[in-house]
Formats: sequence, C-alpha cells, structure tokens
Amino acid sequence: MGKWMDGFIEKLEAVRQENLESGGTEKIDMQHKMGKLTIRERIDKLLDLGSFNELGSVVREVYPPIMGVGAITPGSACDGIVMGFGRIDGREVAVCGTDFTVMSGTIGDQGSWKMADIVAMARERKIPLISIFDSAGARYTLKNGNVGFDGFSKVLNNYCLGSGVIPQIGVILGPCIGLLGYAALMCDFLIMNENTSFLWLGGKKVSADAGNAYESMVSANQCDIIARSDEEALECVKKLLSFMPQNCWEKPPKIPTEDPPDRIEQDLLDIMPDDPKFTYDIHDIIEKIVDDGEFYELKENFAPNIVIGFARFGGMPVGIVANNPDELSGVLEPDSSDKYDRFMSFLDAFNIPLITLSDTTAFAPGDKWERIGVLRHGAKLLHTYSRLTTAKITIQLRRSYGGGNLVMGSYGMGPDLVYAWPSTEFAPTGPDTLVQTMFKRQLEGLDPESYKEMYNMLVNTVHEMFNVMNWAHFWTIIYTVHEVIDPRETRLKIIEGLLSLTNKRETVLPENKRAIKPA
Repeated sequence: MGKWMDGFIEKLEAVRQENLESGGTEKIDMQHKMGKLTIRERIDKLLDLGSFNELGSVVREVYPPIMGVGAITPGSACDGIVMGFGRIDGREVAVCGTDFTVMSGTIGDQGSWKMADIVAMARERKIPLISIFDSAGARYTLKNGNVGFDGFSKVLNNYCLGSGVIPQIGVILGPCIGLLGYAALMCDFLIMNENTSFLWLGGKKVSADAGNAYESMVSANQCDIIARSDEEALECVKKLLSFMPQNCWEKPPKIPTEDPPDRIEQDLLDIMPDDPKFTYDIHDIIEKIVDDGEFYELKENFAPNIVIGFARFGGMPVGIVANNPDELSGVLEPDSSDKYDRFMSFLDAFNIPLITLSDTTAFAPGDKWERIGVLRHGAKLLHTYSRLTTAKITIQLRRSYGGGNLVMGSYGMGPDLVYAWPSTEFAPTGPDTLVQTMFKRQLEGLDPESYKEMYNMLVNTVHEMFNVMNWAHFWTIIYTVHEVIDPRETRLKIIEGLLSLTNKRETVLPENKRAIKPA
C-alpha cells in the first residue's frame, strides 16, 4: 500500500465497524428485547444475499460549522438512515430505513437529505422503493432546534414525484411519528407489525392504542397488511412486489403455473343461495377461479363489503375488486368507495389488469349515508373508472342494481369485456323496492294472504324481467353484456380475455393537463 493511503483505510474500516454496531450493543439488545430486528438485519432479510450496495455510510450528525469545522455527534452512525440498492428475487430495488438504535431513529438534517436522495434515485433509475420506518419522528436539539425540517420537505416532495412512476412500499416496524407518518402514507402500500408498530401525527392527547396496526387499518384506512413479526412483514414486501412491474413503463411479471387455464370448477354452481335475499362469501368464488387458489387480499378488515387484492390467471398478475354479499349485502358506501378508488388508481398506473366481480344491491340509501357524502364518493369511482387505460374485465355474478352497476364496470363505463352468469339481474333498484313503489295502489287494501300472494308474484315477475337472459337479447343499451357464460367457465373466460388484451394500448381522450376528481 502506498504511503498516500496511510491512515485512510484504517479510518474507513473504523467507520464501517461503527456502522455495524449502530447505536451500540446495549441499544441493539434493547431492540431485540422489544421483538424487533435492527435495520441492518431487516435489510439482510429483505434483499437477496450479498446484494446490498450501501450509500451514505460515512454520514454523521453534524452541527453547524464553527471556524470552518463541523462538530460531529458521537454515536450517530449513518445519521440514523441506512440506505442503498439491492435485489429482491433478482430484481433491482432501492431501500431506505431508519435505525431506532441511533437516537430513537429520529430524522436529523443529514439523514433527511440522505433519505430525499434515495427516494429521488429510485425514481430516476425506474426501480421500486422499499421504505422501512421505525422512528420517533423529527430530531430536535438544544443547540440547533429542528435540524431536519428543510431536508424533510424534499423527502416528501420526492415521494410525491415518484407516485405512479415506481412502486413504493412502506413497512412500519416500530413507531412512525409526525413527518415520517406523511412519508409512510405517500407509499402505495403500507405494511405494519401488529405487535410493535404505530402511526401517529403526534400531540399530547393520544390514546395508547391509537395508531396501532389494527386501528390504522380498521378505523383510519391507512394500513394495507398486518404482519405478526418483522420477518413476516418483510416477506409481505416480497409477495406484494411479485405482482408489480419495476415502473409504470413496464408490464407486471408473468410467472409459470401448472394450474390449467381450462380448469372447470363444478362447485361454482353450488355457491349461490337459491333465494337472492340470502348471502354468500365472495372469497369462495375468488379462490376457485384464480391460479392455485391464491388470493393476496389487502385491507381485509376495512370496509369488508368490498374485497380487493392481487391474484394471477394463467400466471398473469391482476387486481381483483369484488362486492362481498356476506358483508352489508355487498352495498357500496363511502369507506368501500375509498378503498376501491385508490386500488383502481394503482392498477392503472402500473398496467395491472382489473378484474371486477359484481354482485351488489347498489349504494347504501338513507339519511346516515347521505350526510357523509355517499353520492360524492360514488362520483369519484365513476371518474376514476372512466379514465382507466389498463385491461378491464367485468364478471356480473348475481345482482347489479342502480349506481352499483355503473361503478362495478358495467358495459357503458368502457370495460374491455363484460361477462355475466345466467343468474345476473340488472335493475335500477332492487325488485322489492320496485314492486312496493310501482304497485303500491294494487297492493293496498288486500288481506294478508292475498297481499303475500300478489306481492310474491310481482317480485318474481320483476326478477324474471330483469334477468340477463332477457336483457342480453339487446346489444346497445346500458345493461348489455358481451357474453353470458356458464359459471364453470369463469376462469377460462378471464384468461382468454387477458390474452386477447395483451397488446392493448389505450389513451384517455381528450388530452389535457389533468382531470379533476370529485371532492
């Protein structure tokens, strides 16, 4: 070694050793006692072995220069941010994480600029960004106040600029407070550890369970997946990523499957109850038609009357949106509309086909729902669906009433294919409501036995009148379908439809700077 390198290699090795020790042995032990991995252990488990290429490892917390020299804070390894590039199942990704063993993972000035850079570099390289959060929020010091505020503005700005360009997945494995909470929610999907994580804006009056994983999903609609441990959360990242392309210019990866495309599911004929007033679980249908019965559900405990998630057909990734008659009869209301709307936007941004399974009695009526904007939320769904350019296939299963028919991918809204089971009914509202409204005078004054007989006859007539086997005789009205299918053919028809749409290229006309979504 030449003399010009004397001492420098030793300094570099000392820095690397300090980075491995993070905030010190005592704090690492404390992290483990809380049931948490360290940030470097998390990155090692997330990325392919030996693929991590770290950036910014020499950075430390530095106070403003005095006489030209900054004061470095001891024990501030990487300024609490570990970041770089690596691979997941051979795919290039960017990763960034806070180190809770270094000043409770707080974000300082140098760390915030590091974070801003890696978010921007992921976008520039057109690769997914994985963000791991375990932090007490912004860092404050007596000497320098809030040292990360300006840099963190750039962090948030870069997350926004990457939206819809690259997949952004957030993982909360501890506290995520204040400004970092905004960063987490800028991600397309958010995974939380049910035992250790919570998401807070902050303030004096915050209850102990506010912001935990369960409340973040069920009450706040801020969490997509709840994991039982750090290890499971990181596996969830890999699973999610497998359905996504690297960026908005690519198509999602197709994987081989041994599940036959023409597999016939006889059980599909027995799922529907004989009486349309009775319910069934939509999961029973989904699991019988997707590849190998594997459906990766999101937000399963939020607005369960609509089901969203990823699956594959013939190895091709898709997003599924389905009404669930087992929950609120599959009606649509503000929460389910929000859940559906955001998922549609993600699928469209990353060229992932949308498969819609429709069985709904429409939007929830009544004073309660009107007061919280059920109409406004329905308008958002119409706006988003009408501007989708990804492949869209609708399967009408049973009831398709009122505005629910429109937002669940009806013929007039522009899906590429609409298939219907022969049990499907199209109507402006439910048959019972129609009979009670249209035949009110004829039913008045009848004795109970005659009323029941007349009422049932009229309801059955309306059911028959609005059945798809009658409506399908027409091709040019709003309730038209492209084909009525045997339920057992559902899987095959979806796969054939997706293959026919392989080369689809669609643009939204007219061209403009942007559309303005209803409030």
